[in-house]
Amino acid sequence: MTTWMRIPLMVLVAVGLLGASASQDPRQPKVQPGPSEPDWVAILDGLYGLSMFGDLANPVTTTAEATPGTFRKAGPGPVTFTPVIALGLDVPIHGGHYTPNADASKTAKVELWSYRFKHTAKDIESGKVTPPPLKDGSKTTFDPGDAPFGLWIGNDQFKDFVFSEPKMVKAANPRLAAQPYKAMIYPYKDKATGRVVPHSYLIGWEYSTNDDFQDVVCRIDNVELVR
Repeated sequence: MTTWMRIPLMVLVAVGLLGASASQDPRQPKVQPGPSEPDWVAILDGLYGLSMFGDLANPVTTTAEATPGTFRKAGPGPVTFTPVIALGLDVPIHGGHYTPNADASKTAKVELWSYRFKHTAKDIESGKVTPPPLKDGSKTTFDPGDAPFGLWIGNDQFKDFVFSEPKMVKAANPRLAAQPYKAMIYPYKDKATGRVVPHSYLIGWEYSTNDDFQDVVCRIDNVELVR
């Protein structure tokens, strides 16, 4: 799991201001800074050694709906899907997986975990950020078999869902149909060594319309992104 480092907030903010739009493809949805929060670009760089656009595994190259967002299990054993940072709404948050279906209304979602917790910028600055405590009954592992699957996040304020596949967001979420790209996916990198961890990804989620992409940050292991 993540080893959290002490990173001064002023450094996080400075990195965010300097790098928020660097190297952004014009087709890629713009990432907006979070209010009074470390920006996504700063979190990626400061905690994970990742470039917001240079390391992005699911960039928009044509349309948002054509962008990949499913995974396949990479090897024996279960898949692990874990929330690691919570900077969104202070309401119950839920996460899980689904099997893609051509008819979005028939897509079966499986909930794995939920929490109600919110980190602050001071948490990150102090180096005391640990994964949000999960509610009783939650689990972080599952076995999807050999079939491709997607991931989803929901919360009790909006009472709808965002999906790792933009086309699923467009089909199943009228509130966000015009902005369906809601998950930025990266190869997970060991900050201490700078090496990519095999079959591991970091995902920044957006469930609102301001696109700061750090409402929920998750790690998923033992998978490959389906291109």
